[in-house]
Amino acid sequence: MVLTFQALVAGSQAGKVNATLPWQVAFYEPGPPPVAADVLTSARRGAFYEEVVKLSDIRQRLDARVILVSSRRRIGVDDVRLATSFGICVILDGDSEGLRMASSGADVGEVNARFVEAILKNKSRRVASECRSAIVELLREKWLTPEELVSALHLSFGARTVTSQLRSLVRVGTVRLIGRTAKGEGVYGLPGIQYPARGDLSRPSRLRYLEGAVTEMLSSCGRPMTSAEMSERLNASQHQIRSVLRKLANGRKAARTGGGWVFSGKK
Repeated sequence: MVLTFQALVAGSQAGKVNATLPWQVAFYEPGPPPVAADVLTSARRGAFYEEVVKLSDIRQRLDARVILVSSRRRIGVDDVRLATSFGICVILDGDSEGLRMASSGADVGEVNARFVEAILKNKSRRVASECRSAIVELLREKWLTPEELVSALHLSFGARTVTSQLRSLVRVGTVRLIGRTAKGEGVYGLPGIQYPARGDLSRPSRLRYLEGAVTEMLSSCGRPMTSAEMSERLNASQHQIRSVLRKLANGRKAARTGGGWVFSGKK
């Protein structure tokens, strides 16, 4: 027979099964072959082991197909391995195909592999989310290369996870490529943050970054700023800042006043 979640939830075939002890289960069909199924409803750790004892006894005494339905939050990979060793099929709540396979007599290992895959996929999504959050937190403080991010996060995440989640953040615009080092490595940061200039930037990247940072600083400051102020904030020499200001002035994006420099372009 093929068991469905509808039949399991209906409870019309719930009852006691007489094995070594009389066991209460959510579903029992005497067969042949007999099929017994139960649902793990408690998050209490001992509840899983109680189900293993119950279903294992029913399987051994009645030569029944035994099935345990659970959410992924209540059972881990090691639990599934233990159940497999006792011949118990573990089905993820809502996995109709898995339930069909188990009640039809499919191989226990094959059935339980579906549950393990679901656990690992869920774990992978959680790890990816945590990694993205960690990357963003680091980039709030300073702009970094992929290699620097991998080094900073190596105790928590693998290199492949860090680089793939960095690419994901770039695709959605949460993180952007700001410049490149003299070695050609990309340097990444968060939009809208004015980072101190890095000493290892390539010359074109450094000039491009300083021009953008100075423009943003002047347009958002609301008051005149001196080249010394900008130099200190951006960790760049006053000579470099003055060079950028002259370029912006020639392009009519900045103007000098008595108190310093102001933005004169269009926002």
